Amino acid sequence: MNNLELNTTYNESNLVTMAKMPNDFVDYILTSPPYNVGSNGLNGQGKKYDLHNDKLTDDDYFNQQKDLINEMLRVTKKHIFYNIQMLSANKKTIMKLMGYFCDNIKEIIIWNKKHGVPAMEPGVFNSAYEYIIIFSNDQPNKRKFYDCTFRGTQNNVFVIKNKHSNPFAKKHKAIMPLDIPRYLMIHFGKEKDIWYDPYMGTGTTAVAATMEDRNYIGSEISKEYCNIINERLKPHLSQTTLF
Repeated sequence: MNNLELNTTYNESNLVTMAKMPNDFVDYILTSPPYNVGSNGLNGQGKKYDLHNDKLTDDDYFNQQKDLINEMLRVTKKHIFYNIQMLSANKKTIMKLMGYFCDNIKEIIIWNKKHGVPAMEPGVFNSAYEYIIIFSNDQPNKRKFYDCTFRGTQNNVFVIKNKHSNPFAKKHKAIMPLDIPRYLMIHFGKEKDIWYDPYMGTGTTAVAATMEDRNYIGSEISKEYCNIINERLKPHLSQTTLF
């Protein structure tokens, strides 16, 4: 069933990639799914994909993410770190997903970005936080983590400014800071664990894995972004080869 190579991003649907994985194949999953907002900005400027629709009906978006999470739970030994921002276009789905998967949610981290982008409409709060929902196969009924490296020193509110060391941040428009995957890899699991990202984007999870001596597998439907990932990884791979 498994014919996947480690430290590779596959230019295909995440469901296609995961179909090649046996049960419990990866140790962890870290991802930020599409927010279901469609084209952002004037005349569609700022949208993440040219050839794929990031604006579904509520039912279609819920079913898409439900199928994704079910499959992620199948292939993951430990935890899924699922980062999403609640917006008008996905609020209903996020609430439904939390209810549907309530038995699998071990913890919810709040990522405090310290600054909210000013809302375009009057009467709307500036959104200064995002969720990192932790779905788990390791005793999700308990808040205790048995694979972590901390004791009483870590809060479930991450105060991380939304800044980027990614030179392609302006191109993708919705990028997780490198600090978050590095933080999670440092505090969970061990070296050589396999981390999978079903929405690899511009490769932040892959870069973090390379820096923290983890293995990674990614899925990314955009060929353009796959090329960006490969370019972005080059200096990190050269550095690990030299030393």
